[in-house]
Amino acid sequence: MNKRILIVEDDKNYQNVLQEKLQKEGFQIVLADDGEIALHVLKNTDNIDLIILDLLMPKMDGQTFYYHLRNTLHNSIPVIILTNLSTAPYDPGVAAFFVKTNISLDELVTKIKEIFAKEEREKEK
Repeated sequence: MNKRILIVEDDKNYQNVLQEKLQKEGFQIVLADDGEIALHVLKNTDNIDLIILDLLMPKMDGQTFYYHLRNTLHNSIPVIILTNLSTAPYDPGVAAFFVKTNISLDELVTKIKEIFAKEEREKEK
């Protein structure tokens, strides 16, 4: 699977755990410590297939990044919000929302694979 995932997460330990697990699953990983860095990555990196986004980060938080992603860049990359917040503003464009403590890495991988499989089915239509 040659899919590239951008992880936008300021907690280095959690970032490393996610990176290691997803690389073992065959995904290519790009890292960003906050929303500003993530926007820079998106403007300068081709073929980001999915974004895993924390909401609570320094400089530019996840909600501000998401706003710029959808409204400034007009980008439709699937976004999984993975955060410590128990609720987030509703947006039908978010592929999934999870509280970090309520999801295992295996469940996250399953959801990522489901999102990619759905995209493939839609391309075939």
